[in-house]
Amino acid sequence: MSVIEKIKSKTGGFEISTKITFGYAACFITLLILINAAMWIGVMVALYRPAENTIRYSMGQIGEIFERLEENYDAFNPAAFRGALITGVVLRVVDEQGNIFIDTDAKYPSIEKFNAGILPDPPIFANDNFEISQIGSALIYRAEMEYTHEGNTVTLYFFRTITSELKLFDELEKFLLILDIIGIVAALLIGRYLSLGVLKPIKTMNELAREIAFEKMSGRIPIGEANDELSELAKTLNEMLDRLQGGINKQQKFVSDASHELRTPAAVIKGYIDFIETYGTADEELLKENIKMIGSEAKNMQDLLENLLFLSRTDRNTQKLKKKHLDLDDIVGDVMSKMKIAVKTHEVELIRNDIAKIFGDETTIRQMIRIFLDNAVKYTPEGGIIKVSSAIDGKKILLRISDTGIGIAPENQSKIFDRFFRIDTEDLVSEANGSGLGLSIAKWIADEHGIKISVDSKLGEGTTFILEIPLAK
Repeated sequence: MSVIEKIKSKTGGFEISTKITFGYAACFITLLILINAAMWIGVMVALYRPAENTIRYSMGQIGEIFERLEENYDAFNPAAFRGALITGVVLRVVDEQGNIFIDTDAKYPSIEKFNAGILPDPPIFANDNFEISQIGSALIYRAEMEYTHEGNTVTLYFFRTITSELKLFDELEKFLLILDIIGIVAALLIGRYLSLGVLKPIKTMNELAREIAFEKMSGRIPIGEANDELSELAKTLNEMLDRLQGGINKQQKFVSDASHELRTPAAVIKGYIDFIETYGTADEELLKENIKMIGSEAKNMQDLLENLLFLSRTDRNTQKLKKKHLDLDDIVGDVMSKMKIAVKTHEVELIRNDIAKIFGDETTIRQMIRIFLDNAVKYTPEGGIIKVSSAIDGKKILLRISDTGIGIAPENQSKIFDRFFRIDTEDLVSEANGSGLGLSIAKWIADEHGIKISVDSKLGEGTTFILEIPLAK
């Protein structure tokens, strides 16, 4: 196992700040190496290429002089050779016996000294056709060519100093190496500093988030003045905490209200059972009445549990709907006919029922209409009137359910779809009861079918619910 793997196994992986540091350093180091490599290559090219080019050009000029000599050898003039050479290029002409009869720089190192210093492994930038010799602290290029006239051959040696100060070149390499080391250390330090600075707000958010426990959801992450990504992250986290706190509050209220609602019928049932146990079953009429009341409370408890289960499925998105094309007029007509049979204390009228096709789940559509009708009966005194109208309006059908009941106060109209919300009807309608879940269920059904619900109500004058139901395409 490598050192890095051991560190990762003990620490559970590198921190983000460490990753950013090494990532930043790696990019900086790579860039530094590329720049230094480009500088080194540039220096090498600047040293070798001019030497090569000047020697080649000088050799070409001397070659032209030899061509002219073939035409008129008597016109030989040693000074012509000097004029053909580029400045810096030294020419030595040696015959077959080793005698030098042309030397443009007598102080230049001898051929023997050059041969003694020839490098067996020339630098990678050196031309393979040239020889390189190191004499002292200098590198010297040499190229040669031969010329034959009337059976006599001479060798022409062209010399050009590449660099007269190798020490300077070595110092440059050392300088670049030191610069690389300093750059690497600086990149690590700067990368560490920047990463810690960038991640400091995130660490602060993490510490504050740890302090925000389930039981203490009031804490929020402070938002900085800078309008950057971290501020957006803080805003998003705070919004998420707001939604979580709202959900938790609703859940706690839901559990509290459900417990209260279930406690009431349970207490009533227990009271009747205690009464029967105390007074026995001798009075048959009283026993029947108690059993009837127990059954009624059990039915209320069953309805409440069914509503709670329905809402629980909607919260978990597991309530299934089987949508298909439906005849709304048939559904409304059927529900109203059953309503007239079941309700004898109120006047129930279906004043209009246009033929209309909708797309939805028949069971829940019926349930939604019954909820609004049951609500109208509960909050309308005996003898009151309940009217239903279903009329097509453009691409939708307006289903109006009106009553002449107690009405809804303006401040309560926005709350009627909240779970367990009920209007105090103690002094108005003695028979009004329920769990306060019906309209919440109806609202969910309406939302799932794209139905818009509006309320028109005045205290003491009644209420009208208007359902805008989209027609089937």
